[in-house]
Amino acid sequence: MRLYKRPFLLGMLLFLMAAFVFGSGGKDDAAGKGVTIQFWNQWVGSDGDTLVDIVNTFNRTNPWNIKVEMTIMNGIAEKLATSFPAGEASTLLLLNTGERFMYQEFLHQMDDIWTNTTLKESDFLKSSLEECRVDGELYSIPFQNSSMFLYYNKDLLAKAGLDPDKPPMSFEEWTDMAQKITDLNNNVYGSGIFKSYWGQQMPFWEIAGGKIITEVSPGKYKVNIQGNVGYRKTLEWEKYLFDNNINPLEDDIDSMFRANQIGIMVNGPWLAAGADASGINFEMAKIFGVEPIGRVEGFFISKSSTPEQILAAERFIQWWYQGNDGKELAKTGGGRWAFEIGFPASYIPLINAPEYKASKRLQTLTVKDAGFATLMGAPASFMGNTQALDVIGNTAQAVIYGTPIDEALTNAQKEVEAIVVQFHGQSALAR
Repeated sequence: MRLYKRPFLLGMLLFLMAAFVFGSGGKDDAAGKGVTIQFWNQWVGSDGDTLVDIVNTFNRTNPWNIKVEMTIMNGIAEKLATSFPAGEASTLLLLNTGERFMYQEFLHQMDDIWTNTTLKESDFLKSSLEECRVDGELYSIPFQNSSMFLYYNKDLLAKAGLDPDKPPMSFEEWTDMAQKITDLNNNVYGSGIFKSYWGQQMPFWEIAGGKIITEVSPGKYKVNIQGNVGYRKTLEWEKYLFDNNINPLEDDIDSMFRANQIGIMVNGPWLAAGADASGINFEMAKIFGVEPIGRVEGFFISKSSTPEQILAAERFIQWWYQGNDGKELAKTGGGRWAFEIGFPASYIPLINAPEYKASKRLQTLTVKDAGFATLMGAPASFMGNTQALDVIGNTAQAVIYGTPIDEALTNAQKEVEAIVVQFHGQSALAR
């Protein structure tokens, strides 16, 4: 009997120790248990329904008896403008990681998550984590990569005599294919670019002419718009598409794609679920084969929270990526967000999961270069990126409606230089 009893007891002891370590995440397991936290975000669309279901699952099943009370709202910026200074913001927040600069004084610095939970810094794509830091300190954990991708309607390509499995790989191929697809008698357009949305403009600008802002030395930023040959080429290309009725002037390009009226377009992963539900025979690809650029949304924790609330929020984030037992990652919150909503993952163990590897679409969209800088338009250290990107959308629209390209680029240069000065001071502007 002794020959079997000791290994059995030793195995049970090791099992219990492992269960304790995973469950506690390195903290006293009593700490942060039985805590209720507030969670604010603005995921008001159909993805919000999935988020509600995931949070409800956490509330039913998590081993710490933590309850998350989630509020989804429009206008979260207005809410935070008053609640942050008053110390009344929710413990957990979902925000664009660019807002870490705006709200830094109100946010909990999160490097302790690596010791308080079983999450590991090395398990996240470096490109995503870099957009969560300020001066090397962590203020967020990636939630989703809102990168932009190429969508193409395979049926419309085939109808135009094109190979339905070969998307365009250059500006010239886009134009040629879009001309062949366009059928104005049936309200079908080969190209679908939203004329004033920087999210659909900036990928082309950056592919052709690089980032609109570069950090030439620490804290010194140069604006690269005026005289940029690649930006001029992009605007000439877009104006041709609009002037020749190859691209509609309508703003709701998404609805047109879901109605089988757009052949090729650019958008984020959020369009995929609606297009699938509409029965569109489409596929997605990286734009011209280039690694995707975009921005990262992340989990944040407000500084006004108690230590127990902070730990509860960190455990929710741990659960989002690892579930209750660290297994079946495809069924975790992060896994469901990838498979059901369509966002490629930042969490490397999920990327390496068999189910994820079996998804052709997710494999196509996932960043392959772990060091690739995904942020649109500017380096991760630049604080006014959202404002600078708005200039790009306005510039493209101005050109489409008749402003000479060189004039538009000169005006954009001045506007973005003013934004550099606004956020970083006159001394930060490099000529």
